[in-house]
Amino acid sequence: MGKLTEAKVRTIKATDKDQWLNDGDGLYLRIHKGGSKVWIIRRKRFGKTQIITLDPYPTMKLKQARLKAAEYQLKKDVSNTSVESLANKYLDEVVRKDFKRPHFAEGYFNQTIIPSIGTRKVRDVTRGELVALVQDYSKRGARTADALRSHLKKLFGYGVELGYIDSNPMNDVSRRVAGYKPVARERVLSEDEIKLLWDEPKDNARLCRFLLLTGLRISEAQQGHQDGDRWIVPADLSKNGRAHWVHLTDTAKAQLPFPACTPTNVQAWLRRWCDRHKIDPRFTPHDCRRTASTRMNDNGIQPFIVERVLNHTMEGVMAVYN
Repeated sequence: MGKLTEAKVRTIKATDKDQWLNDGDGLYLRIHKGGSKVWIIRRKRFGKTQIITLDPYPTMKLKQARLKAAEYQLKKDVSNTSVESLANKYLDEVVRKDFKRPHFAEGYFNQTIIPSIGTRKVRDVTRGELVALVQDYSKRGARTADALRSHLKKLFGYGVELGYIDSNPMNDVSRRVAGYKPVARERVLSEDEIKLLWDEPKDNARLCRFLLLTGLRISEAQQGHQDGDRWIVPADLSKNGRAHWVHLTDTAKAQLPFPACTPTNVQAWLRRWCDRHKIDPRFTPHDCRRTASTRMNDNGIQPFIVERVLNHTMEGVMAVYN
């Protein structure tokens, strides 16, 4: 609540020197010794006192002056916003509302962006330090570093939209800084690689075999659920936004339950497994899905049109080895 009232502002008289009446939140009524009354906002910005002259009274009433002071106070707060505050706002208002799999983005923010630059003011962050953050992250892999670059660009782009900053420091920062060169994947597993994976006793291998048998994406496998002889993929997990199901044969059911881990854990395990078995080039969980699709095409089956046929196709491949 302000300290002034409309009655006091209206009735106060001028004296032989200027008067400053404080209403709070940086709003003052300045009464000149000549009798005029003017609204003034005083605030500190970047360590310096700034004086903003508003309209005179009674052209601007007390209520209007308070609203204007509140607007300027908001701008002051915005100028001091930390990266962590912006990141949390972006996660709440964009990622968790619009992203189909928000937990992937949350990992980059909670494990890297906020711990590294969360205490920095948004307006003080430079392109150089963001590029350095991406390049340091490239030790974990060029592709993940490029994903970090993308998240940083979107984060500071949201800061521009909100008026926190005037320009995005990540504009014109390309994939080159991450060292990532996207290559269209055509990798499918050979029959010897399928047999080797089938003989692997580790839990993560069961998930990879399930992908080979069903043609599902790893997220659809890990977050879908079994309903009798069907594996149900809800609409919010499906890439095309439509719910679907895949028939489960006995071989597919034998791969259940899956290990409790993230897709990143499975990918890292598979990289090490390929290296241990001297498989070059390595394959990924998604390559298991591609292999299922390729095998169906080779047998004259249109992938994902007749779901029931899908498992039987890969089971036919594995019959040679069992």
